Formats: sequence, structure tokens, C-alpha cells
Amino acid sequence: MSAKMACNGTRGIFRGSVGRKRMGFLVLMFLGLFPMVVFLVQQQWTLVRDKALLKTLECYRLQSGAKNNNCSALTDTKSWKRNETVIKDMQEKVKRFFDPTGNISLLKYQVKPGDRMWFLQSRIFSHSSVTVSQSFHNMLPSRPPLENKHFRKCAVVGNSGILLHSGCGREIDTHDFVFRCNLPELEGHERDVGTKSNFTTMNPSVILTYYKDFVEPKLKERFINRLRRLEGGILFIPAFVATWENEHVQWTNDIIVEHNINVRTAYPSPDMEKWITGYWKSTKYRVARPSSGLWMYTFAVSLCDEVHLYGMYPFDIDRYGRNVNYHYYDPRPFATTHFGHDMPIEFQVFKSLHEKGALRLQTDKCQSSG
Repeated sequence: MSAKMACNGTRGIFRGSVGRKRMGFLVLMFLGLFPMVVFLVQQQWTLVRDKALLKTLECYRLQSGAKNNNCSALTDTKSWKRNETVIKDMQEKVKRFFDPTGNISLLKYQVKPGDRMWFLQSRIFSHSSVTVSQSFHNMLPSRPPLENKHFRKCAVVGNSGILLHSGCGREIDTHDFVFRCNLPELEGHERDVGTKSNFTTMNPSVILTYYKDFVEPKLKERFINRLRRLEGGILFIPAFVATWENEHVQWTNDIIVEHNINVRTAYPSPDMEKWITGYWKSTKYRVARPSSGLWMYTFAVSLCDEVHLYGMYPFDIDRYGRNVNYHYYDPRPFATTHFGHDMPIEFQVFKSLHEKGALRLQTDKCQSSG
């Protein structure tokens, strides 16, 4: 059975102006290469403005191959203290732009079948849209998934290779609520990353990147099993970001329905990126295009009394002089800037907020790792 026949439902989730061909996407990638270029490892430090951070990174580089460890961690977690004043101030300012307890997702009453939704990123020379189908409308939550929710302690878990051999899994799972980015692999990495997954984002492109568009049945089965591991958690799918990802959104929704997967779907409004970018541009940090990790932290700071970050590490070497993979679960080449996101700049934002007591940023092995 072909991938198309195996993955597209009889009704589909969307009806609209987007087909299967990806030529527009390839052309866009070529013509728009300059803002989306993946920086070489040697260029990563050019984005670092924090002199103390640069000094520590240079120590890491010199540490490579040395027998003794003479470098400090990039952040001090042992003496870290939560600053309630800073956190409250951030919570109030975020809510001027949006409130995650109420508008983390489009809701059934906000759109109806037949409505037209516009994509943030469209094909060359056009601004594409899609018509909401009945089947997609059925997937929308009736009530806000995080309505009236507030948590004492939350973890936001990125996917940096710094988590390998960190032993942070047990610590991560002790949090009241755990955010994870881009449907990461957990199997085989439980000791380092844990298993708890209350809120998981999924860029639709992961179906192509990690599951090869289901060209083999075993890849589709692996994807289904990964969704099952969410065990009733929220799956946050940006459905209206790019036209070329529309098909992957449809496949995902069809699979959830056809296999009766226990997951709560959430689909952010096309305005969500504007809201989050607006907030960060209003601060002194002025991040141009927040990554999914910064999205998750923005959600978390609004919902949680205390936020701990793991796996947010955009450098290719750790304090012990060891090479760090881009992701803990795959050997992809290291990148610090990807599709317009400047990871070292965001890291400096996180480091600054760590030092102010707004969040706790883990950049070393966890104390409970033994």
C-alpha cells in the first residue's frame, strides 16, 4: 500500500489549496536560504555577547582531552534561588499579550466548518489558506486544555545532546507538569530525560524528518507507538504555520482518530506566534523569532510558580570537553541557528533569567544522577 493510501483518511482533515507536491517548499528553501542558514559549528560563538559565557566556553574547548576537569558549569544550580518578584512581573506582562489558560488552542466555538484559515508561511508569490473541514473541527477542544490550571513546579525539556548521560530523568519526572518539545524519542533514554509528558509540541515536519513520510510500515508503526506514550497528555500541533506541512497535520489527525489514541489535541491560533514574539520584543531581550523551547517557557512561566529548564544547550562541547550532539536521540550535525531561530541568543536569555531567579537552567549532570 502506498504512503498516500496508508496515511490519508477517507475524509481527510483539511480541504483546501494545498497539494502533495513540495516544489514550492524546495524553491522557498533555496531562495530564502540566507535567513534560514544552518551555522557551522565554528560560527556558533559569534552569536554570544556574554563575556563570562564566552570565557567558560573557551575553558571547555581547552578542556577537550584533558584528564582533570577545571571548568565550571555554565549555570550554578546548587545555589539558585527563585525570585518571586521577577516571576510575578513576567506573568503579568505575558498576560498582556495572551493567556495560556484560555487561548493555548483554537476552540470549537471559535471556528466552524467552511471557515478559511491563513498560513503564516506560504508558498512563493502567494498567501495560501485552507478551509476547515468537519473532521478537523471535530478534533478541536471544546474547552481550553489548560483552563483554570496552575502548577507549583514545572519542567521544560529541550532536546539538546547535553542530556545524554545526564541522569536527569528521575528529577524531571518529579515535576508537577512537564513540557516537551517536538515529540522527542523517550524510549531508551528514560534515565536521562524521564517519561512524564503532560504537554508535548509536534512540528508536523517531524513526520518527514524522523519518520520518512511512512515510506515503510514500521516507520508508521513507530510513530503510532510514540503517540501512544503520551498517555492522555496534550499534543500541541501548530497546524497553520506552513502550507507544505498541511499534509502531515492531516496524517497525524487521521492516525489519532483511526487508532483511537488517548491524547488531547491542541492547535494554536495563527496569531500565537505574533503574541509570543510581541511579548519578547517588549522585553530587553527582544528575541526576533522565538523557538518552540522559548514558546514552552513562555507558557510555563504563566502557568507555574517555578520553572526548571533541561536540554536547552546550543553548544557542541560540555564542561568536560566532550562533544555534544544536536539532539540526544539522533546524530544529526550540530547546528546553532536553524530556520531563523538563534539558539545561542536564546540561551543567553535563559542564562540571564536563571541569574535573576526567574527560572532554573540545568546545564550539567543532575545531582541525583549518581
